[in-house]
Amino acid sequence: MGTLTIRGAQQADRVVIEIVDDGKGIDPALIRRKAYEKGLMDESALERMSEREVVNLVFAAGFSTADTDSDLSGRGVGMDVVRSAVEKMNGTVTLNSEVGRGTTVRISLPLSMAVTEVMIVESDGQQFGVPMEVVVETVRVPRSAVHTIKQTRTAVFRGRVVPLKSLNEVLGISAPPLANVDDELAVLLVQAGGEVLGLMVDGFREAVGLIQKPLNGILAIYSGSALLGDGSVLMILNIRELL
Repeated sequence: MGTLTIRGAQQADRVVIEIVDDGKGIDPALIRRKAYEKGLMDESALERMSEREVVNLVFAAGFSTADTDSDLSGRGVGMDVVRSAVEKMNGTVTLNSEVGRGTTVRISLPLSMAVTEVMIVESDGQQFGVPMEVVVETVRVPRSAVHTIKQTRTAVFRGRVVPLKSLNEVLGISAPPLANVDDELAVLLVQAGGEVLGLMVDGFREAVGLIQKPLNGILAIYSGSALLGDGSVLMILNIRELL
């Protein structure tokens, strides 16, 4: 049996994630032999390298210490992909290992890349996130102030005619947006690419910072998803797709 420990913390303007195990560690002698057998470096160059430099050869593309391929190892696709993904986000990844003691992988990411500020809105009893970078303001609009121009609902905000979309309709929900006791609709004004849109929702919630997991493909209406503190999943809307 072994123990795998994952720690996360903020350090200045970065998020640091550590993955620590108490396994047998990485043997520099094994790494040297495998690197030589795979032709990554010649023997003299390997001898000049420190043990830490040798251990970090596991980040080399195509490198593996496994003798045979399996679903988990041996194909030479692993740590090099991790480093490439982290570096694309202007992060760093380091590895320290001690034979017989274990291994520590440390990933450092810019805080601005790791955390997304979103406004949580409600629609038909469900919660959705909208990136704060596109939010202009939240307003309450009397239902009587909503007009239809060429089959498009509109309202006037600060002297400007703005098209309105119901989030329920966008999501394929037949329920109309709810109004408050004063017959006012909750409208979230958003902007992307110079265009402004009023998104009609049932209500506004708080603004929070979340770690977002990107989505693509048929879920293009969403830019990503995030896990809330209560364990529920929050879908984050792709406003550019809505516009």
